[in-house]
Order: sequence, then C-alpha cells, then structure tokens
Amino acid sequence: MIETKKEGAVLVVINSAPETRNALTPDFYSGFRELLETAHDDPSVAAIVLTGAGNFFCSGGNVAGLKARTSMNEAERRQGIDKLHGMISAMRACPKPIVAAIEGGAAGAGVSMALACDMIVAAKDAYFSVAYVKIGLTPDGGATAFLARSLPRQLVNELCLTGDRVNVQRLHDLGMINRIVEAGEALDAAEEIAHRLASGPGQSMARIKSLVDAGATNDLETQLDLEAQSMAASFGTPEGAEGIAAFLEKRKANFRPATDDEVGDA
Repeated sequence: MIETKKEGAVLVVINSAPETRNALTPDFYSGFRELLETAHDDPSVAAIVLTGAGNFFCSGGNVAGLKARTSMNEAERRQGIDKLHGMISAMRACPKPIVAAIEGGAAGAGVSMALACDMIVAAKDAYFSVAYVKIGLTPDGGATAFLARSLPRQLVNELCLTGDRVNVQRLHDLGMINRIVEAGEALDAAEEIAHRLASGPGQSMARIKSLVDAGATNDLETQLDLEAQSMAASFGTPEGAEGIAAFLEKRKANFRPATDDEVGDA
C-alpha cells in the first residue's frame, strides 16, 4: 500500500505494509512508478521523500512470494524482475530530487530502492543488508551497479557475498549516506533537505541529476561535451537569468514562484 502526503512542494511517499516490514510487491512497483511519472510533469511537486511505515524502510521482496517463482519458467520470472527494474529506472529518470528517509533498515531490493534515490538520510541504528546470497539468489534492482559506483570493490563483495548487515555509520563514513540522525528523526531530516531542494532551480537540478549519472561511466571528453551543452542551455533559462540577477543584486533568488496548488495548501 502506498500512502502520500503533500507538504508545500514536497511529496512524501510512504511504503505502508508494516506487517511485512514494507516488503515490495508488484503493486508497489507499478504504483510508485505511476506516482513518479505524474510528479515528472506536476509543477506543484519539486522534490520527493521516500520512506517506510512502522519504523522500517523496506525488507526487500516478500520471500513467500519469491517461492512461487521457483516453479515458473524463466520468462515468467523475468516479468516480476522487470517491473522492479522499471520502477528503479523511473526513479533515476525522474527530474525531481528524491530523498530516502531510512529507519530500521533496508534489505534486498530495499537497498536498491534506497540507492536509487538522490540523497539518503538514515537513523544511526539502521542497517543495510544485501542478503540475496543467503537464499541462493543474486542481487537485482541495480544493487551491484549502485554499490560498485559508491564503495570499494572489497566492501561490495562483503555485502553481496556474505549478506551480512552493515551499519549505516560505516556507509556514511565512506560517503554513501548523506546524513546520520537519531532514531525516529530520519523523516524530519529528509523533509528538511527536500524542502531546501524544492526551493532551488528545478531545471538546473534535473540537468545535474542527469550529468551525475552520466559522469559515473562516461569518458572525460564525452562528459565535458555534456557539461558544455547543459551549461549553454542553462544560461538561456529563466532560472539562469534569475540566479545571476539575484547574485549581482545581493538578494535571495526566487526560482519557484508558488503554484496555485501550493497556495491552496498553505
């Protein structure tokens, strides 16, 4: 079940299945993907916060549901995996910044979902667990891609080959977690970040998301060309004009005049 609430220009999305520690389902894959696609073109949404109900972020796939896949043929097995991957791709394609708020822990595909966000806030007692190996499976959801871009190979192997829990403080020290907070404070801290991002230049941030993703795999010359294209385009936007004018006039830039929906929420 997906719950949402709107706070100004920030959309808070809650994976709400606390009885399974918010295990992922095909309905969640499609439902969250639809929310992202709607938010893509909604000017009243400037940032998104993703969290889980019941003081736990996400336990990954429902193991009872996974058991049914063992009797399917390979094409049928791929269908469920492709739905997960479609959701992950939609998260990366969404031009609005997504901030994860993690209480308790993230396991399996829950790790992939957290890493697909643009920033991560975690309670200091939370953990990550890529535990597929413990049930004879291999990671999906982009886990190996995200981890390999964020952590040393030896630690990625430790996570994936042992399936052991890794405390978020260790991941924070290595730069994979943006902020560590006291237990119970992750959502508030994530919303604070999201509101700050929501007041920024949306087109510029969408381009930055795209550049950062491309920069992980592009060679230098290709990336320089993309940066040049993006910078040249940004100079010609109202955001660029406003930002430069505000800097020269020594005032705070107003990148996002409130929409009618936001005025109504106020």
